Amino acid sequence: MLSRNIKLVFSTNALMLCSGVVTGMLSAWALGPVGRGDLMVILMWPAIFSMVAQIGLPQAYRFWIAKRPECASALFSNAVIFTIVGGLLTLGFAELIIPYLIGDRSPEVLRLTRIYLLVIPVHLLTDLTRGLLEGARRFTWVGALRLILFGVQLFSYVILWMIGKLTVASASYTMLASLAASMIVSIIAVWRELKPKWQPDLSELKTNLQYGVRDYPGILTEFVNWRLDLMMLVGTASSAAIGLYVVALRLADVTTTLAGSVGDALLPEVAASKKADEATGVVTRSLRLTLCAHLIILVPLWIAAPYILRFAYGEDFVEVTSVLRLLMFASVVWS
Repeated sequence: MLSRNIKLVFSTNALMLCSGVVTGMLSAWALGPVGRGDLMVILMWPAIFSMVAQIGLPQAYRFWIAKRPECASALFSNAVIFTIVGGLLTLGFAELIIPYLIGDRSPEVLRLTRIYLLVIPVHLLTDLTRGLLEGARRFTWVGALRLILFGVQLFSYVILWMIGKLTVASASYTMLASLAASMIVSIIAVWRELKPKWQPDLSELKTNLQYGVRDYPGILTEFVNWRLDLMMLVGTASSAAIGLYVVALRLADVTTTLAGSVGDALLPEVAASKKADEATGVVTRSLRLTLCAHLIILVPLWIAAPYILRFAYGEDFVEVTSVLRLLMFASVVWS
């Protein structure tokens, strides 16, 4: 079962990577380094606000639905209530402080960033429902909602690029629409697979929060360690510098996505294990296989880095070759 789930998640992530490469190329061609940087400024902070507002609940949902499938109704009901309350409070707070976080940007970028903050509750509910599906090991649906997200984005980018309308604004609205589509699919999936009833349960929410809060500092420090560079660049650097750096970052994330494929399938299996030595064996085997796969991929990517940048993104992006190589090594260590 674990091997099948890893293959399923890995295949989905591979398709997502292909989609990400194509959309990254199209946005680089259409927007250049400056426009690519402006787009990253718009997209980054709303996702961070959503992650902060989650208080570790998606991880708690994955664990508890794997441990106690009968609590699906309470978990789903609590997710809806938490999204409405927590999502709207976070959205209001983000509206107030976002001008201070993105640095000196054009009025258009600031306006689009504020509009894109609407994805905060969308992100929140999607991640909570996806946590339910992953914990219940419904990875076919997890793959579907991820593919919907990137499929809508890819299709829209291709059409917009072909008609010469791929701009920072149209790309931002496309991302908003793709996230909304993914959220709708996640709700349908939970409704069909888990058949939850409306049963809010305060004690269940308290239990989930206690679990999530214990994991929460690790989630935040993990993210800050991995994305502090980009957070600082968005607040201080020029859009051109951000656009160049983001291209290198996205390519280096290939290895991290591979590790995520294993991790997404691994956690529910470990949580559902009845014996400690069984769980330990699964983790160690997965770690060995993941490390070998990373090392196999790293060498050809390291050698081909300047050629990939020139061919895929254009001559303007070749100057970040050394940055890409450094980030690829860091991605393997991190994964």
